[in-house]
Amino acid sequence: MLKDLAKEALVKRRIKKYDKMVAAKSSAYDKWQKAMEKEPVAKREAPIRYEEGPDGEMIPHKKPEPTVKVIPYAKVWEVSDVKKDDNVVYIFVSPKGKLVKKAQEVIRQYFIAHPEHNVVYGDEDEISSNGKYIHPYFKPDWSPDSYLNAFYIGSFFACRAETMHASAVEYDNAVRMLGGTANKRGSVEQTGLEASLLSADVLFCMLAIHEHAFGKRMGLEFPIGHIKEVLFHRSPEQDVFYGRNFHSSRHMLLKPTTVSIVIPSMDHPEILNQCLNSIIETNTDENITFDVVIVDNGSSAANRVKYGVYASRAPRKNGLTKINYIYKLQEFNFSAMCNQGARNCQGEYLLFMNDDIECVKEGWLREMISQAQLGHVGAVGAKLIYPDTDLIQHAGIANVRRGPVHKLQKMHDNKNHYFGYNRGIHNMIGVTAACLMISRKKFAAVDGFPEELKVAFNDVDFCYSIHEKGYYNVCCNHIYLYHHESLTRGLDNLDPKKMERLAVEGDTLMTRHSHLYNVDPFYSPHLTEDETISAIIPKEDYTPVEDLPLAEVSIHEKGIHGAREDQCLRIGCEYNGTMDNWLYGVTAVGHEEGYFLKGYSFVIGSDNAIYDKKLLLRQVERRQDGAGPVNSKVYSISPYIWYRPDIRVRLQDQVNVDLTGYKVRIDKNTLPAGYYQIGMLAIDRTSRLKLINWVPNILRIRDSRL
Repeated sequence: MLKDLAKEALVKRRIKKYDKMVAAKSSAYDKWQKAMEKEPVAKREAPIRYEEGPDGEMIPHKKPEPTVKVIPYAKVWEVSDVKKDDNVVYIFVSPKGKLVKKAQEVIRQYFIAHPEHNVVYGDEDEISSNGKYIHPYFKPDWSPDSYLNAFYIGSFFACRAETMHASAVEYDNAVRMLGGTANKRGSVEQTGLEASLLSADVLFCMLAIHEHAFGKRMGLEFPIGHIKEVLFHRSPEQDVFYGRNFHSSRHMLLKPTTVSIVIPSMDHPEILNQCLNSIIETNTDENITFDVVIVDNGSSAANRVKYGVYASRAPRKNGLTKINYIYKLQEFNFSAMCNQGARNCQGEYLLFMNDDIECVKEGWLREMISQAQLGHVGAVGAKLIYPDTDLIQHAGIANVRRGPVHKLQKMHDNKNHYFGYNRGIHNMIGVTAACLMISRKKFAAVDGFPEELKVAFNDVDFCYSIHEKGYYNVCCNHIYLYHHESLTRGLDNLDPKKMERLAVEGDTLMTRHSHLYNVDPFYSPHLTEDETISAIIPKEDYTPVEDLPLAEVSIHEKGIHGAREDQCLRIGCEYNGTMDNWLYGVTAVGHEEGYFLKGYSFVIGSDNAIYDKKLLLRQVERRQDGAGPVNSKVYSISPYIWYRPDIRVRLQDQVNVDLTGYKVRIDKNTLPAGYYQIGMLAIDRTSRLKLINWVPNILRIRDSRL
C-alpha cells in the first residue's frame, strides 16, 4: 500500500514537471516572434545604376528611397485614381487584423534592396484573445498554381506605385467583368469584407499578370517577392483564406490530346492488371486517347506469359489505343526503364506510373493533363492514398536540410493540414514518379531521368532539374489515387546495405543540385525540417544547432547494468553525421565542428513523462550481413530535450509524447575513431525499470588528427 502511494506521488511529481516544461517549450513561437519584432530593421543600400552623361561619361545614379502608404482592402480601387507618384510603395491590408509595427519599414527596405521585384507579400499569424501569437502561416515563395486555386497571399501585399498605375486599366476592366461598376472616381459598387477581399484579389492578379508571373521563369529567380517574416497579425475570428479554401473544380483541356503511360513492372502481372483496368475504367473523357508501355527488366517465363495475356486482353475502350510490352533482362534501373519506355511511345504527354497504383475516381487523368498543358508547368503529380484507409502516402515532396521528404505521409486525409497543404493544387519542388506526368517536350529538355541514380531519388533529381529550367512543378491534391505500397513496408535504413546505398544516392542528388541544400522555395525554412516526420508545423524549437552545449559522455565498460532490450522503446534517427555536413551540405569536406545527432524516441503504451532518456553509442565492426558490437562498452549521453508536437499529432493514442525529441552535439575529440551504432536508454524514474533499444543507424567518427 505504501509502495503504491509512493509511486503515485512520484508519478504526479514527474507529470507536473513534464507539463511545466511543455508549457515553457510550447510558447517558443510566441517568444520568437515577439523577439523578432523587437529586432531593428536592417537598412538596405539601393543598387547604383550608371547613366551616360552629355560627354559620354558614366554617371552613377541612385534612386531616392520610396515613401510608404497603407491602403485598406476595401479601398484598393481608389489608388488607380490617385495622382501618380512613382516613388511610393503601396501596402494593401485586410481590415481583420493589423500590421506589425515595423512592417512598413521592412517592406520599404525590401523594395530598396530588390529593384527586380515590383510586387511582394509576406507571412502572417493570428493573435489570440490573450495577446499570444499563434497559428503562423509561413507561406511558399511565389506559387502561381497555388494562387489560382486560392488567394493564399492572405492579409497583405505591397507593390510599387508605377506598377500599380500600369495595372490600373486592367484592374478596372476586371472589376467590371466581375459585376462591379467603376465611375471616373474609381469607386466600385461592392460592400462588405468579401467584396473588399475580391477587390484585393483582382488587383493582385492584375499586378501578377503585369509582372509576367504566370509564365515560365528565367532560371531560379521568381517574378514576385516573398518576405519570409511574419508582418501581419490576423484577428482570431478570421481564417487566412477568408472562407475561400483550395477548390476542387473540374478543369478543361485546351485541345484533344494523347498520353503515353509508362509502367515499369517485374513479376507483378496481377498487380499490373489491376492498374491497367483501373486506368481504362476511370478515363471517360473523349478528348483523351492513351497508350501504355510496360517495361519489364526480368520477369520469370510464366509471368512474361501473363503480362502478354493481360496486355492483349485489356479492352480497347475509353481512349486506350494499344499496349506495348517490352521485356529485357537487365539490372534494376528505374531511370533507364522510364527512359526506355519514353523512347517507345509517341504521346504528347508522358505519364510515369508504378504498377501498384489503382485509379479510383473518374477525371483524374483529365485533371493532371489540364495542369501539364500549361506552358509554365513542369512535372505534375497527384495525391496518393493507402488503400482502405484515409492515410496519405504522397501529397508532394519538400526539400529539407538533408534532402527530399514526403510531408504528411501516413497522416489522415480527412483533416486539412497546414493551411490546405493536402487540398487543391499546389506548387511543389517535386512529386513522386509513382504517378508523374509531363509533356514530352519538357521531358526532353532535361534529357529524361538521370540513369546514374538507379534506385532512389531519380524522380526527385528529375523534378529539381525541371525546377532549375524555370518551370513550376505541381501536385494535384484535389484528386487522389490509391497506392498499394504497404503501410508496414520496411524503411531503407533498417537494412545497413540499403542504408548505405540510400546515403550514396542522396549525396549524389544533393551534389548535383548543391544550391538546393536546405532550400525549397515552396516550403518555408520556418517549418519543421525533419526528414522522416509527417506533420507540417512551425519549428517549435528555435535554438540553433551551433548553440547546443557539447555533450558530456559517460563510459559503461560492461554495458548498461540492469537494462533490458525491448522493442516497445522506439527510436527515430533523423540525422547523424558531421556538423559541417549539417551546416554546409554534402560539399563540406571537413569535420572540424564535430558531430550532430537528432531524432525522437518514445515508449509505446507508457506515460512518457516518467522516463528520462539517454542516447547510447556502441562501437561496431561492419560485416557482410550488417554490423555487430566490437565489445560490451557503451557510451551514454544526456541529450538536449526537443519539443516535438508533430510526434503528438501522429501518436494521439500515446501519452505525453510532446518532449520526445533529442539533439546531441559531440566534440570531434570525444570518441575514438570508428563506426558507432545508435541506441537509446529509457529510465523509469518511478521504478527500477530500464529499457534499451538499438537502431541500424551508424555514426562514423573519423580520426581528428587526419
